[in-house]
Amino acid sequence: MSIATAFPNVILIGKMSATAIKENYPLRELTTFKIGGPARYFAEVNTEDEILEALAFAKGRGLALFVLGSGSNLLISDEGFPGLVIHNKITGLDSRPEGDSVIMEANAGNNWDDFTRFCTGNNLQGVECLSGIPDTVGAAPVQNIGAYGQSAEGVVEQVSAIAIDTGNKTLFSNMECGFGYRKSIFNSDAAGRYIITRVAFRLVPSGRPHITYHDLKQLFPSSGDISLPLVRDAVLTIRNTKGLLVLDGYERFNSAGSFFKNPGVSRRQFESIEKAVQETGGCANWSWPRTSGDVKVSAACLIQTAGFVRGYRRGNVGISPRHALALVNYGNATAREVIAFARQVQETVREKFGVTLKPEVQRIGTLPPLLDED
Repeated sequence: MSIATAFPNVILIGKMSATAIKENYPLRELTTFKIGGPARYFAEVNTEDEILEALAFAKGRGLALFVLGSGSNLLISDEGFPGLVIHNKITGLDSRPEGDSVIMEANAGNNWDDFTRFCTGNNLQGVECLSGIPDTVGAAPVQNIGAYGQSAEGVVEQVSAIAIDTGNKTLFSNMECGFGYRKSIFNSDAAGRYIITRVAFRLVPSGRPHITYHDLKQLFPSSGDISLPLVRDAVLTIRNTKGLLVLDGYERFNSAGSFFKNPGVSRRQFESIEKAVQETGGCANWSWPRTSGDVKVSAACLIQTAGFVRGYRRGNVGISPRHALALVNYGNATAREVIAFARQVQETVREKFGVTLKPEVQRIGTLPPLLDED
């Protein structure tokens, strides 16, 4: 089927060597939220040279840029994106031994769960608890993805990127990535300045699985011989019970995963929050003291305690029936409906606990502000 047949409103406006530039390209189906308008221009790139060609196209027309991966942590406005969307599809893997480690180099367009399956299947430890996260390899360091006691920060050795303004190739060490909780320089100080093309991970051959998180400890109470593929399967099972998988063979929800970050609060503030939580029946494993002295608390617990129970919905948008931290497009929801619902959640949680939940989901295009932007 031709592009004109599949999408009658899409216009192929140019082709520079291998890079096709399309106009008025629909983005909705490229996101897990299934929400959003079209890209003014769109280019799928499969090599670094094609990235450079797309950058030249955008620069020549003064266009804003957005790099799309799996579309899993993303809310696109109903009007779409007015510039050029570059869909990074550069794939491929390499590996080399280095001391007691193996350096796995993965191109940014690789599916993240395929990468974790490959690593665990080849007995390389370090990403088994990150299985099932619906992302691309390139997004892993951007968001410093984390789950069940592991994070990208713990295994990323080096990030290769192209500077958008100059087209120069740049390398970032782990320290230079500026990792924090769901944070790196790529989504903070240097946001919008680089396109990640390749990530090198330092993994441990035949290493022991990382089992520190409560849910995993319940599944593996003994310290016997536990394989990495077994831990990966357990993580997928846990994520499935929370409705957070977008893999074939599992029940899917149209959401962007965790919409809000788990907030950190002072010890004094936590004591007040804990009292309110206990008065409404409490939550299981909802707080984690940190070495800094403050406490990270479960945003899902705060949302539930504030009255937004699983399955609660208002119109086309609501809380997932599996997990209170995921907002779901239950019908033909618009981005503005999602923002209005998310803001209602924020306002109610802040009124009850004095905590402003910060969004984890990236928002693209023109959208009403959330509380963190007022």
